[in-house]
Amino acid sequence: MIEFIYQTLTNFGYTHPLHPTLTHVPIGLVIGAFLFALAALIFRWTSLIQTARHCVILAVIVAVPTALLGIMDWQHFYGGALLFPIKMKLVLAGVLLIFLVLAVIFGLFGGKFTWVVMALYALCLFSAVGLGYFGGELVYGTKAPEASVTEGPAAEGAMVFKQNCSACHLTDSTANKIGPGLKGIFKLDKFPISGKPVSGSPTLIKSTSFRKQHRELWPVSSSRVVWS
Repeated sequence: MIEFIYQTLTNFGYTHPLHPTLTHVPIGLVIGAFLFALAALIFRWTSLIQTARHCVILAVIVAVPTALLGIMDWQHFYGGALLFPIKMKLVLAGVLLIFLVLAVIFGLFGGKFTWVVMALYALCLFSAVGLGYFGGELVYGTKAPEASVTEGPAAEGAMVFKQNCSACHLTDSTANKIGPGLKGIFKLDKFPISGKPVSGSPTLIKSTSFRKQHRELWPVSSSRVVWS
């Protein structure tokens, strides 16, 4: 069913994840609830207490489909792999939902607005910030500064990698994401999983047959080539 949904969207030209299209709504409502409640306490604007309550109620409603879309994206784009950022997002999503429900209950049935409700709003905000952080960590990871190349084959290759490979492979680490990290991959003689020879490895470059086939790729002056 999940694949059918994504395939249908692809047929209409939509290939992006679904979760980010909705995730800003509950996060924005949580931020709004906290700020409205804070203003109500500081400036004694009691009308904003009701506004904050409405924000929390809407956040609970929208959080459910947002979480479902997140699970669908996780299954479709990451194959259900339990990466650390995904584990943290699952935990924080559950924590946020619990805090939101408690904030609604205390806000509606607890009588007068209290610091307990304000503390729940703050905990909701911290949980939302954590979700945003690990969402960014999942998509972008810890990356080195972007290369200065902005055009030509190198820039085109970087764009292809970002669109098709970066979801599964890290470029600045050997750690596994979904597939293995690619840092230093061309210094190896063989790929770690397939066992196939790496085309740019020092051992293979020394090979006479490889050198004859690909001499035009490496000029004699290239410091990478060690002729045998």
